[in-house]
Amino acid sequence: MALHARLCEHAGSAARAAAEETELRLRGICANLGAEFLVLDGRERFDREVVQPFARAYAEGRTPNPCALCNRRIKFGAFWEFAAAHGAAGLVTGHYVALDCSHPYRGTAPLLGAARDVRKDQSYFLGLVPRERLARTAFPLACLEKPEVRALVADAGLEVPQPKESQEICFVPPSHQGYRDFLTRCWSAQGLKTPEGGSIVEADSGRTVGRHSGLWQYTEGQRQGLGIPWREPLYVLAKRTTDNVLVVGTRSRTRVTEALLGSLNLMVEPDEIPADCLVRLRYRQHPVPASVRFEGEGLRVICAEPVLLSAPGQIGMVLDRASRVLACGIIESMA
Repeated sequence: MALHARLCEHAGSAARAAAEETELRLRGICANLGAEFLVLDGRERFDREVVQPFARAYAEGRTPNPCALCNRRIKFGAFWEFAAAHGAAGLVTGHYVALDCSHPYRGTAPLLGAARDVRKDQSYFLGLVPRERLARTAFPLACLEKPEVRALVADAGLEVPQPKESQEICFVPPSHQGYRDFLTRCWSAQGLKTPEGGSIVEADSGRTVGRHSGLWQYTEGQRQGLGIPWREPLYVLAKRTTDNVLVVGTRSRTRVTEALLGSLNLMVEPDEIPADCLVRLRYRQHPVPASVRFEGEGLRVICAEPVLLSAPGQIGMVLDRASRVLACGIIESMA
């Protein structure tokens, strides 16, 4: 059987039309293959478990990663449950990730790893998916690159149901004001006020150097759009929600060596994480050597070399030397 989910009721009219067109194409492909086509209406759950937390995180001064949350709660959550209820023993998805069954750890379930096509690898976004769900999923694109996939589809006499790729957040309608319109509507619906502006403080001098228009409009590491005259370019270093202050500093201050991860998803037992592991704190960051230690329900990672700071709300991933994912969590803080 083939499963499809309707999720993005917040998307603009163009996106909704494209989603309807994709569904029609999928129906046609399944009819040609003689496969049953089932549709899950997951819009209410998607709004509750992905969209609303996304908006609340921004109100709290964080920079969330909704794709990772969607994979955990919707694609391998609601979607998985829907498939199981209709008799599916497992899932087959088009994610560019690999599963390693020959690892040396105690558990028998496979571990998440990177796809061969490193440009399309999505392992970073699947790090929060429970291991037992991954164990019952097949990823046939693991050893293929995008052009090969398209060639296989064409050779089979089929068409790609969604010919254009999107790099944007699927549920946020396009706007010249970015997320502003979308978030303010979400906050209003949740009874939240739009966060107010405040002071911008330079880290080294402690001087107030400007005013920000709301912490939610800035991200750690950001350089553009600050509009502050200074002897050298300034970057966002932190969003201090306790007193509504945006902390900025020079490029030399944008490097960190530690991060605390929360909401952990452990792929191996805690005592199996090696001392010489690797850590990845940004999607495009190359993994760097690190050590880890558990702190309560969190995991502190200490990088062997400084890395470009990420943002609280983003994903932190711990890997072994063979690039197998050992643990993943949401970044709570960095230093």
